Amino acid sequence: MGDRAGEDQLAGFARGRHAAYLQAMALELPRDYANQEVMHLTLAYFAVAGLSLLRALDWVNKDDIAEWILSFQVHPEANDDFDNGQFYGFCGSRTTQYPSNSVKDPCHNGSHLASTYSALAILKIVGYDVLNIDSKSLLLSMRNLQQPDGSFMPTHIGAETDLRFVYCAAAICSMLKDWSGMDKEKAKEHIINCQSYDGGFGMVPGSESHVSQVEGLSVLLRLYI
Repeated sequence: MGDRAGEDQLAGFARGRHAAYLQAMALELPRDYANQEVMHLTLAYFAVAGLSLLRALDWVNKDDIAEWILSFQVHPEANDDFDNGQFYGFCGSRTTQYPSNSVKDPCHNGSHLASTYSALAILKIVGYDVLNIDSKSLLLSMRNLQQPDGSFMPTHIGAETDLRFVYCAAAICSMLKDWSGMDKEKAKEHIINCQSYDGGFGMVPGSESHVSQVEGLSVLLRLYI
C-alpha cells in the first residue's frame, strides 16, 4: 500500500493518498469516529463511492464488502409480520442491531431508510446484484413508513418526515426496479407541496428553499418517468 499511497505525489492530486484513506474507512471506523458508529453504513457508502470515483475499487475486497453489507438486513420471522408496522430494511450499524435502553422499541428492529439506501448503493457499486436480496419484505414493509401526506418516516418507531426520506424511498425502488414500495401519486403530491414560491424546494411544505433539496426535483422527474 505504501507504493500506491506514494504515487501521484508530484502530480498535483494525491490520488493514492486519498484512496489509502478511503480504503481504511471502508469497513473499520477510526477511534475518532466512534460516536458516529450508528451511521456506519452511511460512512461506508462515502468511502466505497469515493474509491469508485478514484477507480480504486481494487484496493478493497468487493465480495467481503457485499457480505458485510448483507449482514445488516433485518428479515421478518413470518409472512404475516408485514402487518405489524415494522420496516425490514438495513440497520445502520452493528450496535443498532441490538436492543438499546435509549430506544423504546420492543421489536429491537433498527432498520433505517437512509441506511437501506446506503446499503443498496454500496452493493451496486461493488457489483452485487441487488435483485438477489429479500426485496419483497423490504418493499412491502417500506410502505409502512409512508405517511398520509406522501412523506416518509425513516424508521417504524417515528422520526422527522422530510424530502430526504422521500428521496431515499424513491432511490430504493429505482435500484430494486420495483415501485411497489411506495404510493407514487402521494409522493409526487408531497414533493410538489414542498416547492417554494421561488421555484426551489424546501425540506417540508412551507419551508424555505434549499439547494440540497434539488433532490426533490430529481425524484419528481423519476416518478413521472
